[in-house]
Amino acid sequence: MTASFIEKQFPVSKLSKESYKERKANLGQTLTGLGKWWGRKPLVLVRAAILGCLMPASSSPKRDMEIFLKIMSMDENGLFERADLATLDKLARDKFDYTVQDYRDLDTAKKNRLRKKIFGAMGYDEKISICLRPEQFERQADNHAWNEINHHLGTHAYTLQDLMRQLSEKRFGKNAVIGDCFCGGGSVPFEAARMGLDVYASDLNPIAGLLTWAAIHICGASDEEIAAIKQFQQEVYNAVDKEITELGIEHNEKGDRAVSYIYCVEARCPECGTLVPMAPSWVIGKGTKTVAKLTSNGDRHDISVKMNATAAEMKAAENGTATSRGLLCPACGKTTPISVLRRDRRDKNGETVYGLRRWEKGEFEPRPDDVFQERLYCIKYEKPVSGRKRPKRYYRAPNEHDLKNEAKVRRIVADNITKWQEQGLVPDSVIEPGDKTDEPIRNRGWTYWNHLFNARQLFLLSRLIKHIERVGNRKLHAAGVLGLHKCIDWNSRLCRWNPGVGNEKSEQTYYNQALNNLANWGTRSLIGIEPSWFYDINTYTTNRGAVCEPCDARSITHQVSFWITDPPYADAVNYHELSEFFLAWDKRLLKEAFPDWYADSKRVLAVRGGDDFAQSMIDIYANLTAHMPAGPNHGVAHHDH
Repeated sequence: MTASFIEKQFPVSKLSKESYKERKANLGQTLTGLGKWWGRKPLVLVRAAILGCLMPASSSPKRDMEIFLKIMSMDENGLFERADLATLDKLARDKFDYTVQDYRDLDTAKKNRLRKKIFGAMGYDEKISICLRPEQFERQADNHAWNEINHHLGTHAYTLQDLMRQLSEKRFGKNAVIGDCFCGGGSVPFEAARMGLDVYASDLNPIAGLLTWAAIHICGASDEEIAAIKQFQQEVYNAVDKEITELGIEHNEKGDRAVSYIYCVEARCPECGTLVPMAPSWVIGKGTKTVAKLTSNGDRHDISVKMNATAAEMKAAENGTATSRGLLCPACGKTTPISVLRRDRRDKNGETVYGLRRWEKGEFEPRPDDVFQERLYCIKYEKPVSGRKRPKRYYRAPNEHDLKNEAKVRRIVADNITKWQEQGLVPDSVIEPGDKTDEPIRNRGWTYWNHLFNARQLFLLSRLIKHIERVGNRKLHAAGVLGLHKCIDWNSRLCRWNPGVGNEKSEQTYYNQALNNLANWGTRSLIGIEPSWFYDINTYTTNRGAVCEPCDARSITHQVSFWITDPPYADAVNYHELSEFFLAWDKRLLKEAFPDWYADSKRVLAVRGGDDFAQSMIDIYANLTAHMPAGPNHGVAHHDH
């Protein structure tokens, strides 16, 4: 074995810029549509690492770098081919004073000269700002760059996949097997499979295993398979819609359909005894100029909702009753710290004892004597308007009809929650204490995962599961679980309401690496979760012979050509705790789709920070090294960023 390119050099600066561009695409990234994971790696970085490991280093480092950049489409010609021509045409017209028609009349050769002149004057950062990302671009087989690549490497390839297989044959005598034992969201296995290589992917966490399997098998699905997935999604949605419509629980007395419900916590002021609705702000929508107004009514407050509020009303609504110092009572003006409301105290050893009552397994709403009550204070509806493609949306405070619907949903859940938990339609697992999972326990008294969802959310999500589990096909089943995960992430008691212009909706639970308990939150109706259920699937050709499994990295026995992995972040991201939010819902579904997998987080085995971290990583890397070909160049490539 000769030394590989990555052992000698690596275009760190350019790859950093390409990685940043990919990260800034946010939801436009290739794999983000499949669902939440906290540490996906940029695909361009993965592709470069794999190529760097397979490409041999020659006696000419400069030429090696030129060829490497050509393969990555990061050379000058590759960048130009990735560029958006419409943007270059506009820049050329402005620079050389052409009218639109005069420029349109130019021949192709003249246009290309102008485009290249404009493009050549740009720096790398400016160039990639108008380019497709490398993983979105593929050189055509007749591109002249392949002749240079093949001449330098002694290959005869005209696609990236052929090149990777030929380089694998030269180095290993067979197609390389790329291993990742911390596969997470699947970036390394997916990119390796898309490059035509064989893959072994594992992770201690089964949610990571599912996302990786889906990246390869669903993003790598055929057109016919994608059509079947979309049909399945529509059938499940229609079945749930039929059930909800027949119950009438999302329609008002005019027949308009709810999009969102906004709830808040209520707590009694210990100073004056007034029941105070809590929210950091009473602005509901900045674009629609919608606010909630509190009016004193004895020992409680009425809440009205006004659209098209004045500037003064919008300004006043910015001042909420849930402040950084605690509960601000509008009646007496006193502020009470949250710890006082919770009745926290110190025990004889000086340890804090949190005072909230612990909820029981079958509960989904506060008891009348609990410190924190909950209240629906606004509903966002939509109604069709003749002559308009989009329905008109409006807000209002709940009226008697709305409150009857609310009571109906609570009654349905109360009558069925025990049965649903036994059937696996609603979580019944305990929230195990931990760095992140302690938050809902101490701040709200929530001790089971179902407590993080209100009655409407429990009902809607349980209906999705009921119809997902009727499918026997693994790919459809897995696609349904991914859709369920996205709906869970975007529809819990931890979903903050975003009043921003162009938003005015509830946001996802995991906007950071925590379980954030909120004073007010949004709940989505069925049409509100539609974008989550019908998630985006970017399709590419992948090597679907990949092996994916949940497994402790210390127990791996699979032989690979080399490992490319990003090790755990110690305690920076508590994957094992955060993923239980999803696992609580889909233990049964996961086991049905993947009978050989376990369906819990294995948190006791998770690699954590502290004194044991270094030894755990030594044990893992020693095991990985033992499952690679013997030779002077074998080892484990890992990256961090």
